[in-house]
Amino acid sequence: MKSLKKNIVVGLVLTMFLVVATAGLAIAEESITGTVSEKGEVIMLDTADGSYILEGGDMTPEMVGKKVKVTGTVEAKDDMKVISVMSMEEVTE
Repeated sequence: MKSLKKNIVVGLVLTMFLVVATAGLAIAEESITGTVSEKGEVIMLDTADGSYILEGGDMTPEMVGKKVKVTGTVEAKDDMKVISVMSMEEVTE
């Protein structure tokens, strides 16, 4: 009986650890540099690693065609990479 309780407690602790670790990864901010494009009504960031849909933030038509650094959280939705934009700044070289 003691062993069963110990196994249950260990299982719960491991589960809680995995939930916390996964949640931390999901909200990690990333900075990605690319060129803003417009595909229909969707604003995209085209990079060497592929394209991202940009959501939120201040995305104005003036940014289309410009190289920018976008900071935000990245997640996969419907087989596309989506950035929830926290900030966007033009990159001048």
